[in-house]
Amino acid sequence: MNNHDSIQEEASSAMTLQIFHRHLKIPIDLYLSTVQNFTNPWNERAYQYFINDYLKDLGDPGIIGMVRMEKDEDHLLFDAAVRYPVAND
Repeated sequence: MNNHDSIQEEASSAMTLQIFHRHLKIPIDLYLSTVQNFTNPWNERAYQYFINDYLKDLGDPGIIGMVRMEKDEDHLLFDAAVRYPVAND
């Protein structure tokens, strides 16, 4: 018997999520000063923290999902999946 046999899942159609990608170009020094409490500023948890803080400042209720990062000399380029609950009528 595998673990899947002992798990019961109940379907729910009351709510779903809509996902948007936010593309942000951020100066590296601004990013590093915002995540200075992270031991490793170059991991996804730090990226998510930064973007969550940014959305909070905007009053945006989005929920941060995966974040991809690239960088050039002076900037970080984030592709952040931001989820929004949507009522399923």
